[in-house]
Amino acid sequence: MTAAAIVSTAITGAMGVGGGLILIVLMAQWVPPVVLIPLHAFVMLMGNSGRAWLQREHVHWAYVRPFIVGSVVGVALMTPLVNWLPTAGGQLLLGLFVIGMTWRPQWFRLGSWWPSVSGALTSALTMVLGATGPLVMSVLPKANWTKRAIVGTHGMAMTFQHGLKAAAFWVSGFDPIAWGPTLFAMGIGSVAGNLIGARLLGRVPEARFKQLLDWLLTLLALRLIAEAVL
Repeated sequence: MTAAAIVSTAITGAMGVGGGLILIVLMAQWVPPVVLIPLHAFVMLMGNSGRAWLQREHVHWAYVRPFIVGSVVGVALMTPLVNWLPTAGGQLLLGLFVIGMTWRPQWFRLGSWWPSVSGALTSALTMVLGATGPLVMSVLPKANWTKRAIVGTHGMAMTFQHGLKAAAFWVSGFDPIAWGPTLFAMGIGSVAGNLIGARLLGRVPEARFKQLLDWLLTLLALRLIAEAVL
């Protein structure tokens, strides 16, 4: 589990996205389904907060602040419904949406949506799907942002989103203290992964970074679609 945290956090630290989906797949091999998404939320809170801290000077707070407000609303509205919504249908729609936003963003114009609306929508979905990092990345108005601004702003948005989700699951009955040793070990792994990812990020050229990010988002989206239909 610690090794999974190191690898997944390093991928996210270097590319801005991808580690959350990889981590939830790996965790599913050892963690009971009933606690998978709540436990994943706490691990991702640690990983994203470290990434956001490392890139804190590049965060676009004008986007993040209203995104947080929307996230509070989305989590509050979805928490009572979390056990009633089909996961497979959500994964299929999420995968198709991410592909569309990556290659044909002009069809959606989500980059022009208010950040509060994007925050509410993505936070509501993360309560059911667990890993919605690619969705949040796809709605960021990142066309003219530097790679560090993309990684830092996404990390900060996901920190608050996973923090709200973790709090909601805690209030709903999930006990993180019972998983204390696991969370501690994975937290150490997240720190190591963030340091590795930050070093790798500095070596990727700006144009190359955005090309790789688009293809990584596409592969992750295709995985979601395959998981939903197979």
